[in-house]
Amino acid sequence: MNLFSKGNLKNTLGAVGVLVILGVLYWYFFGGSSTPPPPVSETLPASDAAQEFLDLAGELATVSFDPTIFSDPRFSSLVDISTAVIPEAEGRPDPFAPL
Repeated sequence: MNLFSKGNLKNTLGAVGVLVILGVLYWYFFGGSSTPPPPVSETLPASDAAQEFLDLAGELATVSFDPTIFSDPRFSSLVDISTAVIPEAEGRPDPFAPL
């Protein structure tokens, strides 16, 4: 049996590829530097968009809600316009079964 025949070469390359992928995953999750990452509170935003998001989130923290809106006559005059769902008869147990 030839090691470089068409079927064996495919199997060998596949096995080597799987081993390389497993090695990279092992190194990514268990290898690398042993120093812990810095705390989140000390990191700076990566972009202007991230900084803008943090600024807006800080502004939202100060938002308050005044519950007196519920005592307003305009709120009390609102009407529910939802439609009731009328139950219907069930269909066949298996709708795809032949008639």
